[in-house]
Amino acid sequence: MRITRREGLKGIATAAAAIGMPAIIHAEESEIVIGAPNSLTGGLGEVGTRYAWGVQIGVNQINKDGGIKSLNGAKLKLVIADTSSENPTQAASVTRRMIDQDGAVVILGAGASAMTLAAQVETEKSEIPLVTGSYADGIVNRGYKYTFKLSPQGGAVWNWSMTSGYEMWKDAKGTPPKSALIFMSNDAVGLVVQKQLPEHAKTLNLDVPFSQSFQMGLSDPSVAVAPILRYKPDLIFLGGFTNDIILIIKALRGVGVTAPIFGAGPAGTDSVGRGLGATGDKFFAPLMWNWDLTIPGNKELVAAYKAAFPSEPYPPANEQLGAGYVAAMVLQQALEKAASRDPKKIREVLAASEFDKLPFPAGKVKFGDNGLNIYNREILGEWIKQELRTVWPKENQVVPPLL
Repeated sequence: MRITRREGLKGIATAAAAIGMPAIIHAEESEIVIGAPNSLTGGLGEVGTRYAWGVQIGVNQINKDGGIKSLNGAKLKLVIADTSSENPTQAASVTRRMIDQDGAVVILGAGASAMTLAAQVETEKSEIPLVTGSYADGIVNRGYKYTFKLSPQGGAVWNWSMTSGYEMWKDAKGTPPKSALIFMSNDAVGLVVQKQLPEHAKTLNLDVPFSQSFQMGLSDPSVAVAPILRYKPDLIFLGGFTNDIILIIKALRGVGVTAPIFGAGPAGTDSVGRGLGATGDKFFAPLMWNWDLTIPGNKELVAAYKAAFPSEPYPPANEQLGAGYVAAMVLQQALEKAASRDPKKIREVLAASEFDKLPFPAGKVKFGDNGLNIYNREILGEWIKQELRTVWPKENQVVPPLL
């Protein structure tokens, strides 16, 4: 879903007013400034706004609860700005402005990987901690000391999805699936996955008779429909951008293909859910957070989202909402332990501490030497009756999968 600048900024401002805080503000001396550079507009606007909303809900909760106790109740002040979806240079300049002009001591963002990769260059230069929910492997492979990544490595997500689909099928049907077909758009990520996923299938004894990339911006879904009708696979793996995914899935369901389909990226977003409607059943998405997880604090987060964004889709379907909220909760604990506004001291606590009581599948976060959360635990969501439900793994399952 492409979000215009007016829509993105209006949504942030409206929500900020609803929860009693301004969207873009300058801090008084007693306040702790938190920067949130995110894609609020363009093709990645949904990803960025959801992360920013999660942060906003968390900051509001912290302030309502009395601020940072170890700093005499100092309140957090959030500065949100648009990085765009297409221009990493803008992400860098926005982040630089937050540090130099607004006095941000921590940066939370950006939801979109390309924007985070640009923003983290600026935070590293200035020795300002950055906490992100972006997926790109390179975020923690650059040797940076001030970057902390909540999300798993993107390169491993598709392999995890295939393994989970295999195990879920076997658990439900008593025998393992025999075959899978793979279709990936020809973007940078898709081309890599289209080559690596068949190799992973070999470790599962899963036959892949057909694996193909397709041109982004499809007008004819037969590139996927024809091979699937020919091979009749047990499982289908489909990667691409929102419009392509919707077009292919609707075409497959229209010709009677009922096999479960596994996606990633936009697969678990409100825009895909709305676009697919009833045809979304049996479409799965790997997630680091979902609205229906039965873990402490999650029900309250979802209720706060509904109160702050009454006109937005409910229940919410976008993992970045949870990631943004968890980032704010991790920051709260780090500030309390550091008892300081000094970014270097905050960074020391982020690097050394374990953070708990968080509405993430593992319930806790700890960052390894490279800044990656060592307690990453993916879950599998499935679109069931136009709601994204948590169906796997068993320890996090809310409803059984439809296969």
